[in-house]
Amino acid sequence: MEQRKKILIVEDEAIIAEDLRDILEHLGYEVVGVAARASVALELLRQGPPDLVFLDVMLQGELDGVDLAHRLRSECSVPFVFLTSLSNAATVARIKEARPHGYLVKPFAERDIYVALEMAFANYAAEQGVATATSVVVGPERTALYVRDKGRHIKVEFNDVLWLEANGNYTTLHTRTNKIVVCMQLKQVEEKLPEADFIRIHRSYMVALRNIAAIETQNVIVAHHSASLPIGRAYRDALFHRLNLLD
Repeated sequence: MEQRKKILIVEDEAIIAEDLRDILEHLGYEVVGVAARASVALELLRQGPPDLVFLDVMLQGELDGVDLAHRLRSECSVPFVFLTSLSNAATVARIKEARPHGYLVKPFAERDIYVALEMAFANYAAEQGVATATSVVVGPERTALYVRDKGRHIKVEFNDVLWLEANGNYTTLHTRTNKIVVCMQLKQVEEKLPEADFIRIHRSYMVALRNIAAIETQNVIVAHHSASLPIGRAYRDALFHRLNLLD
């Protein structure tokens, strides 16, 4: 069964927040929290990033919705949809600066929310480099993954995968030529990869052993890309053991 996407609502009007919750749950999403202030939303985000945030522009408190949106971009990398009843030029200008993945004007209907969600996930995925894949399966030849995207399956050879990066409930596959964003947690994707070819080096990173170009004190350098990935303390010994390195 496909895991339900998690949504955080940040809205200080209780009636609107509950109406939005009801619609999202009817559409099959899981609402993981409702926050009336940015400070509460930030605390919920620290507990675990959702798949998307619905964010009221005119929040009360030290941070309004646009301020919080900038924090989302710099700290969490979570897609967000603005909610607002205002459409004046000054508000639109501030909203544009935050580069939202979607925009919803109150009052809204279920169809409006559905469209806003679809557009937001698509915009976020495009921002990451490619369209979002919804599932991953291992091919019968056991040398490749097939990622499902908009009704088709894209073949990704294990040999082409350089490293994998976790981002909440998403995983980005960095290949020799592009990036593929998958709506699955890194642990779920890890279970589909051959253990002999890949190793976890950090809670947020896995790397293909064949593509390790160098090991530094706290980083792995990836061949073909020169990316520097952090080595988590809990994973360091296992990495050095796999590579037969003396500490």
